[in-house]
Amino acid sequence: MRRRRQNLAIIGLGAGGPIVGRQSMNAEIALTPTGGAPTARPLLVAAAGLFMTAVPVAAEPPATVAVIAFDYVDTSGEARDQTKEHADRLAAFRTRLRDRLVEGPDFRPVELSCLDRSGCSAETTPPAELLKEARSAGADFLVFGGIHKMSTLVGWGRVDVLDVAADKLVSDRIISFRGDTDEAFDRAAEFAAKDILTTLGGSRAADASERRKP
Repeated sequence: MRRRRQNLAIIGLGAGGPIVGRQSMNAEIALTPTGGAPTARPLLVAAAGLFMTAVPVAAEPPATVAVIAFDYVDTSGEARDQTKEHADRLAAFRTRLRDRLVEGPDFRPVELSCLDRSGCSAETTPPAELLKEARSAGADFLVFGGIHKMSTLVGWGRVDVLDVAADKLVSDRIISFRGDTDEAFDRAAEFAAKDILTTLGGSRAADASERRKP
């Protein structure tokens, strides 16, 4: 025989098996009773202790990162004075690198006060002073390095990342790029930022895992 009945959905698990509840009134299904007419069973809508409450996990707070000025060396031997152009490109490189690092939710920027007083780079400021400045600014990571122009077409750079609390490098990369143009510096900054994000993402995951150990 066929009869209209409610469409039932499993809404929990009890000691005697699945607990079902009302979902809709539109389904028509075939009933094939095995012992005569089907008997009605009470529907349990809710029971204490049958559902587990999800406990939200606190999100990891964003780490702080400071990107200081990069040093520049030009051994290309070109006659034209390009000091101003190189200074502008270095500043744009630092800004692009910093902005790219903090685009996502994992990192937020902090600035060292020495940037307002001096060049504030690895070559112009003693390491102990940079470390003190980074800690005073609340930086978790300090990014620094330099760029070397070897010829008109070829340049390379070094980008280091220091774990400020541990006072140790977590990344030291050599990058190369072609051309002494704004576009070349921008591409190099983009590449360096992606590499740092990958490295620091793995480093933070490892630290979080270590903290969770009993």
